[in-house]
Amino acid sequence: MNKWKSALIIIFLVFALSLFFFFVPLDGIVKKLPLIKSFYQNTSLEITTPNGKSTVKINGKEYGETPANIQSLVSGEYEIELARTSNIEGFYKPHIFNIQLTKNSTSRINVEIGPGDNLHGVVIYYTQDNTGDSGKGKITVTSNAPDSRIYIDDEFLKNTPATNIELVNKEYKIKLKSNGYEDLEVPIIVREGYTLNIKGYMFPTPVSFETEASDE
Repeated sequence: MNKWKSALIIIFLVFALSLFFFFVPLDGIVKKLPLIKSFYQNTSLEITTPNGKSTVKINGKEYGETPANIQSLVSGEYEIELARTSNIEGFYKPHIFNIQLTKNSTSRINVEIGPGDNLHGVVIYYTQDNTGDSGKGKITVTSNAPDSRIYIDDEFLKNTPATNIELVNKEYKIKLKSNGYEDLEVPIIVREGYTLNIKGYMFPTPVSFETEASDE
């Protein structure tokens, strides 16, 4: 009789735990355990906005103004909102960036915010990818300017969008060029086991009007 009771209790516990883990993601629970929490909270996010200050919100929570260096974030999906401060109300609009933070990595947002939808800079973040060759990592490059030309250490690679380009682990200089837009250049570090996602934003080239002086 006692054996049947023990068996029923075990079956009930297995069924209850199965239901619990089906409705509650295990990954979310593990990240909150005291001994494991520090392992997941080792990501950081650097945010800079050249030529101006911007207020920072991450997943709706305020983090002050740029420049900002937020440490000990848990890996996962994040929504970052940047709103440039100005004495003229409505002159600059808020901008939202969705990025994925991966443990043991530093992500970076470095964008100059102009009027309207105009941005100039880059959003960089790593995602895990163990499908590449040993000693190599990958990059994915996109741009707001159509068919931007990608240069790596001044050598033409291809036009955007470019996905899963495999490169040897080291530091590179990425440059984006597109007709009618200002060039964008940024240093990057390629790491084995990761894809470096590079989102470029380029200002349109200012239009200048030249007038000829009339002869008197």
